[in-house]
Amino acid sequence: MTSTAAAEQTQRQEEEMPVAKTPLFELARQAGELALTMQQDGLRSIHSKSTPNDLVTEADLACETLIRDRLASLTPDFGFWGEESDEQPHDDYFWLVDPIDGTINFAAGVPWFGINIALIHREKTLFGLSLILPQFDLFWAQAGQGAFFRRQSGEQQRLQVSQASSLADALLTTGFPYHRAVNEDNNAAEFARIMPICRGVRRMGASSADLAYVSAGAFSAYWEGWIQPWDVAAGVLLVNEAGGLVTNYAGAPFRLTDHSIIASNGQPGVHQSLLQAIQEARSGKFDQN
Repeated sequence: MTSTAAAEQTQRQEEEMPVAKTPLFELARQAGELALTMQQDGLRSIHSKSTPNDLVTEADLACETLIRDRLASLTPDFGFWGEESDEQPHDDYFWLVDPIDGTINFAAGVPWFGINIALIHREKTLFGLSLILPQFDLFWAQAGQGAFFRRQSGEQQRLQVSQASSLADALLTTGFPYHRAVNEDNNAAEFARIMPICRGVRRMGASSADLAYVSAGAFSAYWEGWIQPWDVAAGVLLVNEAGGLVTNYAGAPFRLTDHSIIASNGQPGVHQSLLQAIQEARSGKFDQN
């Protein structure tokens, strides 16, 4: 076999889904229902982790347990990496999960949070889904197969990023780090630089939703620093499969080990202009990448 043929075979193997999608959609729905039931019953335990703004509730833990146990029964040979347990596996295939993304919104009753489930093969994301709650908007993507919005009826539509060609025509979204009160490198300079030169900036409080709606064309770009792999793995695949572009703050293709992200529709007047504005704002500051 030639090296080219071998490379093509490897790519085809990576693009295959080693597990059926339907059980994953059902699992996400069950986890979403559990989260909403616990929220409605009243959250009795809310704790801080790294900072007072970095929250975890009993629902985060319960949802991660549910997802981990169901995935273990579906794919017993795969590893698992969840935000709350945070034990990085060494398996070639592993699941990367954020059981409740946007916990501050969730704990406060703000209707804008999500569940992220991604399947990783080594460093490549093969499959990702983001379930946005409480409306149960389900976004999913498979490497090389496109990105889709799935209604509760099962009907699906293919996703495509926006056609905005400049920041002046682009609605953007962003987020701010948990350490914003104690570290001046907290996205304030970037926000101040970008806000006047775009159509608008939204702060939704859940990167799952930020990236999902970039892939759907509602937002033209999303930027944020200090992110974690479980925040964005599913959403990065969504944006890429919907025709967008995802890099870090240095402009290099995004990798799960990066802690900064720019996800856009890929138009130079949006992505490159946003990248330049971020780099200008960060001039002289510590660069995470």
